[in-house]
Amino acid sequence: MNNILQLGKSCCGCSGCEQICPKKCITIHPDSEGFLYPVVDESKCVDCGLCVKHCPIMTDAKRCDEPKVYAAKYKDRTSAFKSTSGGLFIPLAKKVLAKGGVVFGCAYDENLVARHIAVSNESELYKLQSSKYVQSDTRGIYKQVKTLLADDKYVLFSGTGCQVAGLKTFLNKDCEKLLTVDIVCHGVPSPALFKNYVDYMGRKLGGKLTSYNFRSKEKRGWDLYYKAENGKKSKSDYGFFDPYYSAFLYCKTYRESCYECKFANKNRVGDISLADFWGIQKFHPDFYDENEVSLVLVNTEKGKDYFDLIKDRLEIIESDYEKASAMNSNLVVASERPACRDTIYDGFDGLDFDSYVKTKLAFKVNPKTKIKKMIPLGVKRVLKKLH
Repeated sequence: MNNILQLGKSCCGCSGCEQICPKKCITIHPDSEGFLYPVVDESKCVDCGLCVKHCPIMTDAKRCDEPKVYAAKYKDRTSAFKSTSGGLFIPLAKKVLAKGGVVFGCAYDENLVARHIAVSNESELYKLQSSKYVQSDTRGIYKQVKTLLADDKYVLFSGTGCQVAGLKTFLNKDCEKLLTVDIVCHGVPSPALFKNYVDYMGRKLGGKLTSYNFRSKEKRGWDLYYKAENGKKSKSDYGFFDPYYSAFLYCKTYRESCYECKFANKNRVGDISLADFWGIQKFHPDFYDENEVSLVLVNTEKGKDYFDLIKDRLEIIESDYEKASAMNSNLVVASERPACRDTIYDGFDGLDFDSYVKTKLAFKVNPKTKIKKMIPLGVKRVLKKLH
Protein backbone atom coordinates (compact mmCIF):
# COMPACT_ATOMS: atom_id res chain seq x y z
CA MET A 1 0.00 0.00 0.00
CA ASN A 2 1.69 3.17 -1.22
CA ASN A 3 -0.93 5.70 -0.24
CA ILE A 4 -1.79 8.01 2.64
CA LEU A 5 -3.69 5.36 4.62
CA GLN A 6 -0.39 4.02 5.96
CA LEU A 7 -0.16 7.21 8.03
CA GLY A 8 -3.06 6.23 10.31
CA LYS A 9 -3.66 8.46 13.34
CA SER A 10 -0.38 10.31 12.72
CA CYS A 11 -2.27 12.27 10.05
CA CYS A 12 -2.45 15.98 10.92
CA GLY A 13 -5.57 16.66 8.80
CA CYS A 14 -4.07 19.23 6.42
CA SER A 15 -5.96 17.69 3.42
CA GLY A 16 -2.97 18.13 1.11
CA CYS A 17 -3.28 14.50 0.00
CA GLU A 18 -6.80 15.08 -1.30
CA GLN A 19 -5.64 18.11 -3.26
CA ILE A 20 -2.55 16.45 -4.79
CA CYS A 21 -4.17 13.16 -5.86
CA PRO A 22 -4.23 12.96 -9.71
CA LYS A 23 -6.97 10.30 -9.70
CA LYS A 24 -9.22 12.13 -7.22
CA CYS A 25 -9.54 8.93 -5.24
CA ILE A 26 -8.89 10.61 -1.86
CA THR A 27 -11.69 12.36 0.00
CA ILE A 28 -11.69 13.87 3.49
CA HIS A 29 -14.27 12.78 6.06
CA PRO A 30 -14.74 13.12 9.83
CA ASP A 31 -13.91 10.12 12.00
CA SER A 32 -15.88 9.02 15.07
CA GLU A 33 -14.39 11.93 17.08
CA GLY A 34 -15.13 14.52 14.39
CA PHE A 35 -11.55 14.96 13.16
CA LEU A 36 -10.98 15.05 9.40
CA TYR A 37 -9.07 12.11 7.89
CA PRO A 38 -8.44 10.91 4.32
CA VAL A 39 -10.47 8.07 2.85
CA VAL A 40 -9.04 6.32 -0.20
CA ASP A 41 -11.09 4.65 -2.94
CA GLU A 42 -8.78 1.67 -3.47
CA SER A 43 -10.47 0.81 -6.76
CA LYS A 44 -9.21 4.10 -8.26
CA CYS A 45 -5.84 4.32 -6.49
CA VAL A 46 -2.86 3.50 -8.74
CA ASP A 47 -0.23 3.57 -5.96
CA CYS A 48 1.54 6.54 -7.53
CA GLY A 49 2.68 7.64 -4.07
CA LEU A 50 2.15 11.37 -4.64
CA CYS A 51 0.04 11.66 -1.49
CA VAL A 52 2.90 10.15 0.53
CA LYS A 53 5.58 12.24 -1.18
CA HIS A 54 3.70 15.48 -0.49
CA CYS A 55 2.56 14.65 3.06
CA PRO A 56 4.09 17.01 5.69
CA ILE A 57 4.30 14.17 8.23
CA MET A 58 6.00 11.66 5.93
CA THR A 59 8.12 14.21 4.03
CA ASP A 60 10.03 17.01 5.75
CA ALA A 61 9.36 20.58 4.69
CA LYS A 62 12.30 22.99 4.69
CA ARG A 63 13.03 24.34 8.20
CA CYS A 64 14.98 27.21 9.71
CA ASP A 65 18.00 26.64 11.95
CA GLU A 66 18.21 29.61 14.31
CA PRO A 67 15.36 32.15 14.47
CA LYS A 68 15.80 35.76 15.53
CA VAL A 69 13.54 36.40 18.52
CA TYR A 70 11.60 39.58 19.31
CA ALA A 71 8.87 40.87 21.57
CA ALA A 72 6.66 43.27 19.65
CA LYS A 73 3.52 45.39 19.80
CA TYR A 74 1.57 46.92 16.94
CA LYS A 75 1.33 50.72 17.31
CA ASP A 76 -2.21 50.71 15.92
CA ARG A 77 -3.78 50.03 19.32
CA THR A 78 -7.34 49.69 17.97
CA SER A 79 -6.33 46.89 15.62
CA ALA A 80 -4.06 45.27 18.20
CA PHE A 81 -6.93 45.23 20.72
CA LYS A 82 -8.95 43.06 18.32
CA SER A 83 -6.09 40.59 17.94
CA THR A 84 -5.14 37.80 20.33
CA SER A 85 -1.80 39.25 21.40
CA GLY A 86 0.21 42.09 19.86
CA GLY A 87 -1.49 42.26 16.46
CA LEU A 88 1.59 41.53 14.32
CA PHE A 89 -0.34 39.56 11.72
CA ILE A 90 -2.25 42.66 10.54
CA PRO A 91 0.68 44.83 9.34
CA LEU A 92 2.20 41.79 7.61
CA ALA A 93 -1.12 41.10 5.89
CA LYS A 94 -1.49 44.75 4.86
CA LYS A 95 1.94 44.68 3.20
CA VAL A 96 0.93 41.70 1.08
CA LEU A 97 -2.45 43.24 0.19
CA ALA A 98 -0.69 46.48 -0.80
CA LYS A 99 1.20 44.46 -3.42
CA GLY A 100 -2.11 43.31 -4.89
CA GLY A 101 -1.78 40.01 -3.06
CA VAL A 102 -4.09 37.65 -1.20
CA VAL A 103 -4.03 36.64 2.48
CA PHE A 104 -5.13 33.20 3.73
CA GLY A 105 -6.04 32.47 7.32
CA CYS A 106 -8.58 30.93 9.66
CA ALA A 107 -12.04 32.50 9.99
CA TYR A 108 -15.45 31.51 11.31
CA ASP A 109 -18.25 30.98 8.80
CA GLU A 110 -21.88 31.90 9.53
CA ASN A 111 -22.24 28.79 11.69
CA LEU A 112 -19.00 29.42 13.64
CA VAL A 113 -17.19 26.64 11.78
CA ALA A 114 -13.47 27.39 11.49
CA ARG A 115 -12.31 27.38 7.87
CA HIS A 116 -9.38 28.84 5.99
CA ILE A 117 -10.46 31.61 3.62
CA ALA A 118 -8.85 34.01 1.16
CA VAL A 119 -8.95 37.76 1.85
CA SER A 120 -8.06 40.31 -0.84
CA ASN A 121 -8.92 43.62 0.83
CA GLU A 122 -8.18 45.23 4.19
CA SER A 123 -11.82 45.57 5.17
CA GLU A 124 -12.06 41.77 5.58
CA LEU A 125 -8.87 41.19 7.57
CA TYR A 126 -10.84 41.31 10.82
CA LYS A 127 -12.22 37.86 9.96
CA LEU A 128 -8.72 36.40 10.37
CA GLN A 129 -7.99 38.09 13.70
CA SER A 130 -8.17 36.36 17.08
CA SER A 131 -7.35 32.75 17.95
CA LYS A 132 -9.72 29.89 17.17
CA TYR A 133 -8.99 26.93 19.44
CA VAL A 134 -10.31 24.30 17.07
CA GLN A 135 -8.91 22.71 13.90
CA SER A 136 -9.51 24.78 10.79
CA ASP A 137 -10.72 23.17 7.56
CA THR A 138 -8.16 23.70 4.76
CA ARG A 139 -9.81 21.59 2.07
CA GLY A 140 -9.18 23.12 -1.37
CA ILE A 141 -7.03 25.94 0.02
CA TYR A 142 -3.61 24.71 -1.14
CA LYS A 143 -4.90 24.52 -4.71
CA GLN A 144 -6.10 28.13 -4.47
CA VAL A 145 -2.68 29.25 -3.24
CA LYS A 146 -0.94 27.37 -6.07
CA THR A 147 -3.20 28.98 -8.68
CA LEU A 148 -2.56 32.48 -7.34
CA LEU A 149 1.20 31.93 -7.30
CA ALA A 150 1.04 30.62 -10.86
CA ASP A 151 -0.73 33.88 -11.75
CA ASP A 152 2.25 35.77 -10.26
CA LYS A 153 0.30 37.01 -7.22
CA TYR A 154 1.77 37.66 -3.79
CA VAL A 155 0.31 35.37 -1.13
CA LEU A 156 0.48 35.29 2.67
CA PHE A 157 -0.55 31.96 4.18
CA SER A 158 -1.00 31.69 7.95
CA GLY A 159 -1.81 28.56 9.90
CA THR A 160 -0.51 26.03 12.39
CA GLY A 161 2.87 24.44 11.78
CA CYS A 162 1.38 21.35 10.15
CA GLN A 163 -0.84 23.45 7.87
CA VAL A 164 2.11 25.58 6.73
CA ALA A 165 4.23 22.45 6.24
CA GLY A 166 1.33 20.88 4.33
CA LEU A 167 1.27 23.82 1.93
CA LYS A 168 5.04 23.73 1.44
CA THR A 169 5.15 20.00 0.71
CA PHE A 170 2.11 20.38 -1.57
CA LEU A 171 3.88 23.07 -3.62
CA ASN A 172 7.21 21.20 -3.37
CA LYS A 173 9.28 24.25 -4.36
CA ASP A 174 10.36 27.64 -3.07
CA CYS A 175 7.97 30.35 -4.19
CA GLU A 176 9.41 33.87 -4.15
CA LYS A 177 6.03 35.56 -3.71
CA LEU A 178 4.77 33.30 -0.91
CA LEU A 179 5.12 34.46 2.71
CA THR A 180 4.30 31.83 5.33
CA VAL A 181 3.40 32.60 8.95
CA ASP A 182 3.09 29.70 11.37
CA ILE A 183 1.17 30.09 14.62
CA VAL A 184 2.74 28.41 17.65
CA CYS A 185 0.15 25.78 18.51
CA HIS A 186 -0.69 23.66 21.58
CA GLY A 187 -2.96 21.26 19.68
CA VAL A 188 -6.42 21.28 18.10
CA PRO A 189 -9.74 19.92 19.36
CA SER A 190 -12.28 18.34 17.04
CA PRO A 191 -14.46 20.63 14.87
CA ALA A 192 -17.44 18.43 15.75
CA LEU A 193 -16.82 18.84 19.48
CA PHE A 194 -16.64 22.62 19.07
CA LYS A 195 -19.87 22.64 17.03
CA ASN A 196 -21.68 20.71 19.76
CA TYR A 197 -20.25 23.05 22.36
CA VAL A 198 -21.37 26.14 20.39
CA ASP A 199 -24.89 24.67 20.18
CA TYR A 200 -24.75 23.95 23.92
CA MET A 201 -23.72 27.55 24.70
CA GLY A 202 -26.49 28.81 22.43
CA ARG A 203 -29.06 26.85 24.42
CA LYS A 204 -27.69 28.27 27.66
CA LEU A 205 -27.97 31.82 26.33
CA GLY A 206 -31.39 31.26 24.77
CA GLY A 207 -30.47 31.57 21.10
CA LYS A 208 -27.99 30.52 18.40
CA LEU A 209 -24.51 31.96 18.94
CA THR A 210 -23.49 34.63 16.46
CA SER A 211 -19.92 35.12 17.68
CA TYR A 212 -17.34 33.42 19.84
CA ASN A 213 -14.04 34.99 20.84
CA PHE A 214 -11.57 32.80 22.73
CA ARG A 215 -9.40 35.77 23.67
CA SER A 216 -11.64 38.75 24.36
CA LYS A 217 -9.78 41.75 25.84
CA GLU A 218 -12.89 43.77 26.67
CA LYS A 219 -12.97 43.25 30.44
CA ARG A 220 -9.61 41.96 31.55
CA GLY A 221 -7.12 42.66 28.79
CA TRP A 222 -4.59 40.18 27.48
CA ASP A 223 -5.51 36.88 29.12
CA LEU A 224 -7.50 33.69 28.54
CA TYR A 225 -11.01 35.18 28.63
CA TYR A 226 -13.68 34.14 26.16
CA LYS A 227 -16.87 35.91 25.09
CA ALA A 228 -19.87 34.17 23.52
CA GLU A 229 -22.76 36.17 22.04
CA ASN A 230 -26.10 35.47 20.36
CA GLY A 231 -27.08 39.02 19.43
CA LYS A 232 -29.09 39.56 22.62
CA LYS A 233 -27.10 38.02 25.43
CA SER A 234 -23.45 37.32 26.03
CA LYS A 235 -21.32 35.32 28.44
CA SER A 236 -17.71 36.04 29.31
CA ASP A 237 -15.44 34.19 31.70
CA TYR A 238 -11.92 32.97 32.32
CA GLY A 239 -11.00 30.02 30.12
CA PHE A 240 -10.16 27.65 32.98
CA PHE A 241 -13.73 28.11 34.27
CA ASP A 242 -15.33 26.85 31.04
CA PRO A 243 -15.67 23.14 30.17
CA TYR A 244 -14.55 23.25 26.52
CA TYR A 245 -11.84 25.86 27.07
CA SER A 246 -10.53 24.16 30.21
CA ALA A 247 -10.30 20.81 28.39
CA PHE A 248 -8.33 22.56 25.63
CA LEU A 249 -5.94 24.24 28.07
CA TYR A 250 -5.29 20.92 29.83
CA CYS A 251 -4.59 19.18 26.48
CA LYS A 252 -7.48 16.73 26.90
CA THR A 253 -9.19 16.99 23.51
CA TYR A 254 -6.46 17.31 20.89
CA ARG A 255 -6.08 15.40 17.67
CA GLU A 256 -3.92 12.32 18.26
CA SER A 257 -1.14 13.62 15.99
CA CYS A 258 -0.82 16.76 18.13
CA TYR A 259 0.73 14.74 20.95
CA GLU A 260 3.59 13.72 18.65
CA CYS A 261 3.80 17.02 16.77
CA LYS A 262 7.01 17.28 14.74
CA PHE A 263 6.66 21.07 14.48
CA ALA A 264 6.81 21.84 18.21
CA ASN A 265 10.48 22.89 18.25
CA LYS A 266 12.95 25.61 17.29
CA ASN A 267 13.19 24.52 13.65
CA ARG A 268 10.14 26.40 12.40
CA VAL A 269 8.51 25.87 9.00
CA GLY A 270 7.16 29.39 8.47
CA ASP A 271 9.11 32.44 7.34
CA ILE A 272 7.80 34.06 10.53
CA SER A 273 6.31 32.45 13.65
CA LEU A 274 3.85 34.27 15.92
CA ALA A 275 2.67 33.57 19.46
CA ASP A 276 1.83 35.20 22.77
CA PHE A 277 4.96 36.22 24.65
CA TRP A 278 4.01 34.49 27.88
CA GLY A 279 6.40 35.43 30.66
CA ILE A 280 7.06 38.92 29.29
CA GLN A 281 6.48 40.34 32.81
CA LYS A 282 9.38 38.25 34.12
CA PHE A 283 11.88 38.55 31.29
CA HIS A 284 11.12 42.04 29.92
CA PRO A 285 9.01 43.77 32.61
CA ASP A 286 9.42 47.25 31.11
CA PHE A 287 7.92 46.04 27.83
CA TYR A 288 4.87 44.38 29.41
CA ASP A 289 1.47 45.62 28.24
CA GLU A 290 -1.83 44.55 29.82
CA ASN A 291 -3.48 44.35 26.41
CA GLU A 292 -0.95 42.79 24.06
CA VAL A 293 2.60 41.56 23.48
CA SER A 294 3.52 39.26 20.59
CA LEU A 295 6.37 36.82 20.36
CA VAL A 296 7.92 37.01 16.90
CA LEU A 297 10.38 34.48 15.49
CA VAL A 298 11.98 35.63 12.24
CA ASN A 299 13.07 32.39 10.61
CA THR A 300 14.17 33.15 7.05
CA GLU A 301 15.65 35.95 4.96
CA LYS A 302 12.23 36.49 3.41
CA GLY A 303 10.74 36.73 6.88
CA LYS A 304 13.41 39.28 7.82
CA ASP A 305 12.65 41.35 4.72
CA TYR A 306 8.94 41.53 5.58
CA PHE A 307 9.64 42.18 9.26
CA ASP A 308 11.93 45.07 8.29
CA LEU A 309 9.13 46.51 6.16
CA ILE A 310 6.77 46.78 9.15
CA LYS A 311 9.23 47.76 11.88
CA ASP A 312 8.20 51.41 11.73
CA ARG A 313 4.68 50.33 12.75
CA LEU A 314 5.88 48.37 15.77
CA GLU A 315 7.40 48.69 19.19
CA ILE A 316 10.16 46.06 19.32
CA ILE A 317 12.79 44.65 21.64
CA GLU A 318 15.14 41.76 20.96
CA SER A 319 14.91 38.64 23.10
CA ASP A 320 16.21 35.08 22.87
CA TYR A 321 14.83 31.58 22.40
CA GLU A 322 15.40 30.53 26.00
CA LYS A 323 13.17 33.35 27.29
CA ALA A 324 10.65 32.86 24.48
CA SER A 325 10.23 29.15 25.20
CA ALA A 326 10.34 29.29 29.02
CA MET A 327 6.54 29.64 29.22
CA ASN A 328 5.79 28.56 25.63
CA SER A 329 6.54 24.86 26.01
CA ASN A 330 5.32 24.03 22.50
CA LEU A 331 8.39 25.80 21.15
CA VAL A 332 10.33 22.90 22.64
CA VAL A 333 8.10 19.83 22.85
CA ALA A 334 4.65 18.57 21.83
CA SER A 335 1.79 18.69 24.34
CA GLU A 336 1.67 15.69 26.66
CA ARG A 337 -1.18 13.24 26.11
CA PRO A 338 -3.23 12.82 29.32
CA ALA A 339 -4.71 9.44 30.26
CA CYS A 340 -8.25 10.83 30.01
CA ARG A 341 -7.72 11.35 26.24
CA ASP A 342 -8.54 7.64 25.79
CA THR A 343 -12.20 8.25 26.62
CA ILE A 344 -12.72 12.01 26.43
CA TYR A 345 -14.73 11.77 23.19
CA ASP A 346 -16.98 8.93 24.37
CA GLY A 347 -20.55 10.19 24.07
CA PHE A 348 -19.67 13.67 22.78
CA ASP A 349 -21.92 13.24 19.75
CA GLY A 350 -24.89 11.75 21.58
CA LEU A 351 -28.29 13.23 22.30
CA ASP A 352 -27.44 14.49 25.80
CA PHE A 353 -24.51 16.87 25.36
CA ASP A 354 -25.34 18.57 28.65
CA SER A 355 -24.56 15.34 30.52
CA TYR A 356 -21.40 14.88 28.48
CA VAL A 357 -20.22 18.33 29.57
CA LYS A 358 -20.90 17.57 33.24
CA THR A 359 -19.04 14.25 33.15
CA LYS A 360 -16.33 14.17 30.48
CA LEU A 361 -15.52 17.89 30.51
CA ALA A 362 -15.89 18.33 34.26
CA PHE A 363 -13.23 20.50 35.90
CA LYS A 364 -12.27 21.87 39.30
CA VAL A 365 -11.80 25.54 40.06
CA ASN A 366 -9.31 26.83 42.62
CA PRO A 367 -11.28 29.35 44.76
CA LYS A 368 -8.28 31.69 45.03
CA THR A 369 -7.87 31.70 41.27
CA LYS A 370 -11.59 32.34 40.82
CA ILE A 371 -11.46 35.40 43.07
CA LYS A 372 -8.27 36.69 41.46
CA LYS A 373 -9.64 36.37 37.93
CA MET A 374 -12.89 38.12 38.84
CA ILE A 375 -11.05 41.36 39.68
CA PRO A 376 -11.73 43.91 36.89
CA LEU A 377 -8.79 45.27 34.93
CA GLY A 378 -9.32 48.80 36.26
CA VAL A 379 -9.12 47.60 39.85
CA LYS A 380 -5.94 45.67 39.06
CA ARG A 381 -4.38 48.87 37.71
CA VAL A 382 -5.18 50.72 40.94
CA LEU A 383 -3.87 47.88 43.13
CA LYS A 384 -0.67 47.73 41.08
CA LYS A 385 -0.06 51.46 41.60
CA LEU A 386 -0.69 51.15 45.34
CA HIS A 387 1.73 48.24 45.53
